[in-house]
Amino acid sequence: MKHKRVEIPVVCLLLFMSWLPAIVQAQNSQSEEPVLYLTLQEAIDRADVQNVQVEIAERDIEIARGVYRQTHATFLPQLSIEETGVATNDPLQVFGYRLKQESVTPTDFDPGRLNDPGRFDNFSTRLELRQPLLNVDRFFERRSVSHNVKAAREALRGTKAHIRYQVKDVYYRLQLSSQQRFVLEQTLQTARENDRQATELHDQEMINRADMLAARVRVLELESHLSGIENQIQDIQGELRYLMDVEQKVEIVATDSLQRAPARSGLSIESASLQNGTLRAMEHSISAAKESLKASQWSVLPSINLFGSYEFNDEIPFGTRGNGYMVGATLRWELFSGLGRSGKSMESKARLRQAKLLHESERVEQRLEVDQAQRSLKQVEVQLRFAEAAIEQSKEDYRIRNDRYSEGLESTTDLLSSESSLLQARFQRLEVLYQYNMAKATLDLLLEPNSN
Repeated sequence: MKHKRVEIPVVCLLLFMSWLPAIVQAQNSQSEEPVLYLTLQEAIDRADVQNVQVEIAERDIEIARGVYRQTHATFLPQLSIEETGVATNDPLQVFGYRLKQESVTPTDFDPGRLNDPGRFDNFSTRLELRQPLLNVDRFFERRSVSHNVKAAREALRGTKAHIRYQVKDVYYRLQLSSQQRFVLEQTLQTARENDRQATELHDQEMINRADMLAARVRVLELESHLSGIENQIQDIQGELRYLMDVEQKVEIVATDSLQRAPARSGLSIESASLQNGTLRAMEHSISAAKESLKASQWSVLPSINLFGSYEFNDEIPFGTRGNGYMVGATLRWELFSGLGRSGKSMESKARLRQAKLLHESERVEQRLEVDQAQRSLKQVEVQLRFAEAAIEQSKEDYRIRNDRYSEGLESTTDLLSSESSLLQARFQRLEVLYQYNMAKATLDLLLEPNSN
């Protein structure tokens, strides 16, 4: 029996020890930050629907549509119901209310009762209908608001295009820094091998202590550079998380490598017209300003509106004792508005000129940016060929010097200089690729097609 009592805790201990690695691994996985692997297109798609600026632009469209809906009152009727209760002893009012209630009797014509009727209560239930008929200025105001709605929609497209441009910029920088880190890690491995080799050569008295320390300092320099790249990657990830509205604890990994962006399809860059959401929004703003100016100019015309009402009057609320109707039309011609009309026209003209100037200024500025991007593409093509040739030359130079160094025929300074040149050539190629992709992204932003 004692032997069986000892076996139970031993079995439990063995089971716990077998589960311990899984428990520790699960705790570690829970403590690690989540990782989000994204391609460039996936990052753009997320930003299109989750970016805060995009949501703000969408609310601007809703606001513009709400204002446009208010202009339906230019054509649609307005219907209201009103209940009014009064108590009075005014002789004229009392007699009038008796007539409205259809409760006048011969005794009401008694002079004493007419002069001193006492308190009288009246509750009026009024159903009123107003129908706009001719309001020319409001018609142009409605067209102006319609253009504002279109401008808000184009502004949303422009906002999305700009957010895509920002995502590309941040994503390309993340690719650049990630590949720079990879190059640095490879170079650091080589530098550590050079440091080990330098220590051996120093022990064999084939190089002096200064050369050995130079190799060691190079390792520390690369480690410091690598630490700076790591911090830079963290900052870039924070920018990308903000653009996509992702939690700050998520680590973002770019799965696409930094390569040359594909060429634009359809029209060539040289023949493509300058067209994007920002310019189209400004064009609609100009149209809205034109319609607003017309509204102020046509406000000199008279307005014609119809109205009708049906009324119940009784001593009790919502009573139907006496009833009557009234229909009519109103023609209103405002001959002088205290210079308000001329001031409104002056304001509309100034806003129209301002909208045209802003549009022309933006168009010229964007045309300059397109020309700069085109020149940058041509220049980067040359730089890219030079960078690739420099890498090949630096690789061969470093290989030769490393072989000679291992035999004691090359100085440590020359070897480190060759290794540094190779690192700079690789970095230069990555920088050129980034510049090339950003030039293409700029053209995509400014030459955006007119698509829904």
